[in-house]
Amino acid sequence: MRGFRFFEEFRDGTREQSAGNVIAIHMAGHSFVKEGEICFTALCAYPDDCEPNSPVLTRLCSAEYLGRECRRISEARARLIHPRLFEYLDNMA
Repeated sequence: MRGFRFFEEFRDGTREQSAGNVIAIHMAGHSFVKEGEICFTALCAYPDDCEPNSPVLTRLCSAEYLGRECRRISEARARLIHPRLFEYLDNMA
């Protein structure tokens, strides 16, 4: 998927236990400041859904959250972790 960066979500700040979901940031989109945080529009799991490979929606994601709770990963790894995300992305095309 050209133009996207993928971030694996973790259950805690130690980034040891994967949540089984991925956040996709479209790099052609613009970042903006909201309530003092740098934010991006992101494709990710529902915020209250703790199940791996959760359904996907579009929402705001802060750069701070990405740095604290996530780790950047390859598209190949993202596809293994969160197939539903790529079903969503394929349906957008």
